Order: sequence, then structure tokens, then C-alpha cells
Amino acid sequence: MLVICNSTSAKDLPVNARVMGETDKTEFTFLEKGREYKVYGVMFYSTRTDFLVSPESSGPLWVPSNIFDIEDETLPSDWGFIFTDKKEGYADLHEAFGINALCGYLDLIRSYRHYIGIIERDSDELKKFYTYKLNS
Repeated sequence: MLVICNSTSAKDLPVNARVMGETDKTEFTFLEKGREYKVYGVMFYSTRTDFLVSPESSGPLWVPSNIFDIEDETLPSDWGFIFTDKKEGYADLHEAFGINALCGYLDLIRSYRHYIGIIERDSDELKKFYTYKLNS
């Protein structure tokens, strides 16, 4: 799945899609408008969908899909899907943030430790992510 960034500002997010405290002043400075990004995961809230992308200037990050246009909608054959409220560990995401489901490479959806590790920049989990990135 490939997407092109069409904005780097939360001003372009509908108000009901600002589920993580974004305001008009929130800027996604790690993204470059007009640039293509590969998607490594998709996260579903009730009012928004986020993409897991990996800009060159930073590590992997979840970013609102509203600021992208989809260039290639094909999902990789090695991805899976989970409902967060039915999966141990991931249920915390549902309860705390209203995240309903995740779709992505298998480590992302099978290992809550990996999911948290890439967000918290755990070196072992980032190695797993970058290994997947290099081989996908």
C-alpha cells in the first residue's frame, strides 16, 4: 500500500478525526507534502483511520490517513487483522484510545510488545520493524 502526503497540518483534519489531541497548530513536520510513503499498518478508530509510515527523518509513526491520498491500495499478502477488544494486550488500546482494529504485518498484530515497542522506540522492536521494512 502506497500513499502520497497531501498535508502536514492537523488544520486539514475534520474536528471529529482529532482523536489524539490534535489542534489547528499540530504539524506533522516529519512528513513531506507530495512525497510517497509505504504503509506498514492501518489502525481504525471509530472516527478516523491512521497509517503506520516510516519517514526517513524519523522512526515508524502512526499518522492520520486524512492527510494522504492513496496511490496503490493493494495490501501485502503477509498482513493480518485483529479486533483490539478481542486480543490480549491490545484491548488496552480499545479501552484507552478507542482503537477498534489493527491491520498490518504479523509482528504488529500478533505481539503487543512489538506494537508498543515501536512507539516507545525499543531498540529490539525497532530492529524487527526495520527488518520487515527492508524485506517488504
